[in-house]
Amino acid sequence: MEADRSEQVFLGRVTSATIRVVLLGAWMVWCLQIVFPFVIPILWGAIIATAVFPLTQRLLPGRPLIGAILFGLLGFSLILVPSWLFLDSIGEFATRVGKQWSEGKLHVPPPRPGVEEWPLVGPKLHALWVQAVDAPASVVERYLPQLREAGRWLMRSLAHLSLGVLQSLFAVILAAAFIAKADATQRALVPVAERIAPQHGERLLELAVATVRSVAKGVLGVAFVQALLAWIGMRVAGVPAPGAWALLVLIVAVAQLPSLLILGPVAVYVFTTESTTTAVSFLVWAVFVGVIDNVLKPLLLGRGVRVPMLVIVVGAIGGMISSGIIGLFVGAVVLGVGYELFAEWVKVAEERATMAPGEIARDTAL
Repeated sequence: MEADRSEQVFLGRVTSATIRVVLLGAWMVWCLQIVFPFVIPILWGAIIATAVFPLTQRLLPGRPLIGAILFGLLGFSLILVPSWLFLDSIGEFATRVGKQWSEGKLHVPPPRPGVEEWPLVGPKLHALWVQAVDAPASVVERYLPQLREAGRWLMRSLAHLSLGVLQSLFAVILAAAFIAKADATQRALVPVAERIAPQHGERLLELAVATVRSVAKGVLGVAFVQALLAWIGMRVAGVPAPGAWALLVLIVAVAQLPSLLILGPVAVYVFTTESTTTAVSFLVWAVFVGVIDNVLKPLLLGRGVRVPMLVIVVGAIGGMISSGIIGLFVGAVVLGVGYELFAEWVKVAEERATMAPGEIARDTAL
């Protein structure tokens, strides 16, 4: 009888504990579903704040609120102005081409001599180019399904880009809030880090901050510089829609791919449409933009942080696939931080493996 009663009490406690765990788990899942749409902007805002905070402290020491306000205004300008230039260049180009097409004044420049001698694609490209010069309407009718699909892809891309702009604006607001409350944020993060990695949480938090700043300056900062210089060169050379091409340069630069993948074809276009002086000058500028990262990256990556470029590439491409244009930047930084923390964790584990049992106990007790 006593055994049956003890079993009933045990089953009651197990049932009660199971119900509490299920309810708590369901509540946590519900909270995660609510927060999930804001994860990327929150991470982006935290990355921006971490990278910018030392600069605001240096310029306005002891005035975090003023620094946060000024950064917010500057951040909004840096997002809205390039976005406006990009959309304006796309709209201007589309309007000009549409008007010329409707008026029958759209003329394709003739191919330059030697195009048909290009390997693999030369003859077909030359034939298509000549047909586009002589009868552009026939080319449009021939490739109408592909052009429609390209138009749909362009509209989807513009929608994703607009969402990325809105997420970036929200991230700037969060970053300004983080900068204004930097001390309180740090005090809140240290106990969390210690709970995750006892005795090593604060050191890992410092490593994460250093990695964020290093990758933000050495990868994202250099990519933005390359995109800006590319836009200036294309604007001066008269390339249509320079903002769109500059965005592609930004994407390939963050992904650690050569910017000449974009600027090379643009240079070919400039050679076919502009004077030799302009074309050669743009080619020299494109090569300069392509190699400037070899100078800036070692200066900005920072000492003590050695994130392999393969990690940055995987993070950037995977982030863009999973979360769009913002994921391109967030993924590179997040995976870089994860790599550094994992390497530090392995290092700590190796150090503990070489310690004597007494030293391990003493290290754990500290």
